[in-house]
Amino acid sequence: DGRGGHRVLVRLAGTVSNRFGIGATVKIETSTGLQVRRLTLASGFMSANEPIVHFGMGQQARIERLTIDWPSGHRQTFEDLEADRIYTITEPHGAAPSDDPEPSEVPRFARTSRLPSVKHREQPFDDYARQPLLPQKLSRLGPGMAWGDVDDDGDDDVYVGGAAGQTGSLYLNGSAGFTRGAMAPFLADKASEDMAPLLFDADGDGDQDLYVVSGGVECEPGDVVLRDRLYLNDGRGGFTKSDGMLPDLRDSGSAVAAADFDRDGDLDLFVGGRVVPGRYPVTPSSRILRNKGGGSGFHDMTDEVAPGLRETGLVTAAIWSDADDDGWIDLLVTHEWGPVRFYRNVEGRMVDATAAAGLADRHGWWNGIAARDIDDDGDIDYAVTNQGLNSKYGQPDAAHPASLYYGDMSGSGQLRLVEAGVKHGELLPVRGRSCSAGAMPFVAEKFPTFEAFASATLSDIYTPQCLAQATELTATELASGILRNDGRGRFSFEPLPRIAQISPGFGVALTDVDGDGATDLYFVQNYFSREPETGHLDGGVGLLMTGTGDGTFAPVWPNRSGLVVPGDAKGLGAVNLDGDGWIDFVITTNDGPTAAFQNRGEDGNRMLRVRLQGPAGNPTAIGARVTVHRTDDRALTAEVSAGGSYLSQSSPTLFFGLGRTSARRIEVRWPRGDSTSVEPSPDEVIVELTRPD
Repeated sequence: DGRGGHRVLVRLAGTVSNRFGIGATVKIETSTGLQVRRLTLASGFMSANEPIVHFGMGQQARIERLTIDWPSGHRQTFEDLEADRIYTITEPHGAAPSDDPEPSEVPRFARTSRLPSVKHREQPFDDYARQPLLPQKLSRLGPGMAWGDVDDDGDDDVYVGGAAGQTGSLYLNGSAGFTRGAMAPFLADKASEDMAPLLFDADGDGDQDLYVVSGGVECEPGDVVLRDRLYLNDGRGGFTKSDGMLPDLRDSGSAVAAADFDRDGDLDLFVGGRVVPGRYPVTPSSRILRNKGGGSGFHDMTDEVAPGLRETGLVTAAIWSDADDDGWIDLLVTHEWGPVRFYRNVEGRMVDATAAAGLADRHGWWNGIAARDIDDDGDIDYAVTNQGLNSKYGQPDAAHPASLYYGDMSGSGQLRLVEAGVKHGELLPVRGRSCSAGAMPFVAEKFPTFEAFASATLSDIYTPQCLAQATELTATELASGILRNDGRGRFSFEPLPRIAQISPGFGVALTDVDGDGATDLYFVQNYFSREPETGHLDGGVGLLMTGTGDGTFAPVWPNRSGLVVPGDAKGLGAVNLDGDGWIDFVITTNDGPTAAFQNRGEDGNRMLRVRLQGPAGNPTAIGARVTVHRTDDRALTAEVSAGGSYLSQSSPTLFFGLGRTSARRIEVRWPRGDSTSVEPSPDEVIVELTRPD
């Protein structure tokens, strides 16, 4: 009986539906907006309400429109009603009028069994036995995959990495689908944890050899299972392990990427270090391995050609790409607790230009990277995946960073981890009293109650001396986003829309899925290996975003894309699985099966495939840049890369959407800096170009 405002009550009398119209939706529209109620009985705990709908209307004395959607499908609308009344609405008799349903939209991608599902199987391992306050498990970071033509039959085959104790899998692509290749060469190395595999010509004989990075923490530092492996191809997809071509390096690694950075005609390697087992976050070693040529192997030239790169940080992904458009291939490296680093290639010498590129202050938990021109300005831009913004870590920035301390935090001589964040101007612990005291018993003695611990700042818990001597790492950007290039290797960071931030992103691809010529973006999500207090970060199923051509992207809901991967997705490869000329996707999941998705294509749009043939030593022309000039004067640019994404390598074939136009001219800048140009016929959809001698 309050007199504070107007209201209306609606009672329903069902005829075709139930007696009280339970389940009906009632809407009222007034000059201040729309209110919607669903008529239900259940409420609260073990309680039920009277079957009546109540709306508070404030100062509004009239209802412009009242609409009832009955469970039977009937709809009734009433206009210009007075407030402060009880209205009883009777449902119409008879069947509800049928509306012709709108035809359902067929998703762009569909699951395919052409590639057999490969199950990744982790073995139980307690990461927290050695480091009880780890933010996440470091034994569950894979697997990756590598795509390339290993049997020289014209289509792409795949190697999928295995977990520690599990052999990796080779599948050969044939006319009837994929069949499993010989496993004998890999059996002896099943104790090693496969991280990133890579297919490239290591020995200069013109076929695709296989490099596999060994990683994980299920061993001690320097253990033999951490040796990377090189398997040489006989040209028909048969592999033999090479024991003498690699230096005896025993780092727990992550990424590998290939390019001819010194322009001597063969492919060199960047190999990223991920972790020192039992000593996270101590910086592991990353390396430049220069190819000596002639099948004589590789040697570590890091200090000579890339001073400082050995200590670049906790590497998660890397890609060689000519970011400053000077004809020399540069290197971009993503890190956990660090920036996306940019190493500029100055005529064969790699110089850290991260600060000059505008990237030094944006530290994140970056995971993956992909390269392509997204805004049709002729330079290469990059998509980078990150932690996302949907976790207890929130949205840190330079004034409120997420922090990690590593040192002797108790004065006992034991090195421990402490996570911290800034709130209300105070540096506070992220982990709770129970787990902190389990690793450092003095915490329970100093703070006997949970209330006392909850009221303490980080400097109340740990002495200023302990904090000062500890290694401190920070993160100031957790959003996935775009690095837009100004053409000279300077970047502006543009976060992706909020829907892209709901879960951690990993494998990523920039390509054209619908043939319209605009670069599209797809990346996979989720992370199941955070520490138990955080639990699974599983809010995503992956996200496809279609490009507009100006460098912006529109999210596509999963029911329309068809790309649904709800597991702990990691690697992503872009490849044409079935030879129909449209790009397909294959995803790996940690401790789960691979998922393959076939692109249904786009009616009316045409897709152009460009395959490059280089000389022995670089037969797929890794590092080349291709620009397709369409007949509508639009120019599309992409590079041939080996590496990138997250622990994954996509097909070296490049895909360009022509829409309803044709390709007028194709320009290729080859890895050694020389250029060629061809004019294809208007109806060509596959163009194979060979570098002139």
